[in-house]
Amino acid sequence: MITESQPRQQTVTLFVRAHPELGCEQRKRAVLERLDALDQAGHIQDYDVHIWSKEISVSGPLEGTSYYQLVFEHVSAFQRWARSQSVELNVAFKFQSLECEITGETFRVLTLPSICLAVYEDDDLAGVYPHADGEQVRTINDGLDRLEASTQLEYAD
Repeated sequence: MITESQPRQQTVTLFVRAHPELGCEQRKRAVLERLDALDQAGHIQDYDVHIWSKEISVSGPLEGTSYYQLVFEHVSAFQRWARSQSVELNVAFKFQSLECEITGETFRVLTLPSICLAVYEDDDLAGVYPHADGEQVRTINDGLDRLEASTQLEYAD
């Protein structure tokens, strides 16, 4: 006899850029609709949406703000997860140096992805999409597919 095991408490945080972007708005809508369907079907316990900017300075006058700290707390957790899983996040998160010709300032920024999915199991980070696994990129669709297939079946004695 096959029975469903106790489901893991899976929650999702979706990170999206605040401003409209060509080619991304329909994608954002489709991901939100799919998360809503996963929530309604019981594949996830809940989901939340965080809005972020296109870039954030690695250091500077805003680093003491709650927004800045929240973004870098998430990015640091994503980096720890990636190291533990031997995957790369540089397909979506890019550090670069910028120089202002007018002021002569040089600063480092982190470019944030247009859309990013973080999956948590029992409050532990269990996945970040997109990421690169070897030469293959695991997309947000891959993450949503895994959530959809997450109902575990076990054989009862």
